[in-house]
Amino acid sequence: MSFKFEIKEKDNTTVLSLIGKVLTDESILNVKQLMNSHIEGKNSNIIFNFSQLTHINSTGINFIMKSLTKARIHNGDLVLFGICGTIENLFKITKLNEIYTIYTSEEEAVNHFKK
Repeated sequence: MSFKFEIKEKDNTTVLSLIGKVLTDESILNVKQLMNSHIEGKNSNIIFNFSQLTHINSTGINFIMKSLTKARIHNGDLVLFGICGTIENLFKITKLNEIYTIYTSEEEAVNHFKK
């Protein structure tokens, strides 16, 4: 399976679902541009849904780090949910789970921004 993504607005946040494999810059070029416009324009509160993500490498990690930084620069935040399997193990081994706020469900992630 290659990479796909879905984006939606929910309760003043942007929810980005990553689907498949994030392995190359070319595969995520469109989503990077779209996220930049959301963060800089309409909405700097971002939720990444990892529930359908099967593979990620340094390219994907870099995209997530840059998105988090950009969201915070624009007075927003970025949270994650649905991390499981090998991606959850990767986050634990690399201690990324200590950098990001991670929830188990979309509802919990959306509630993060209602505080």
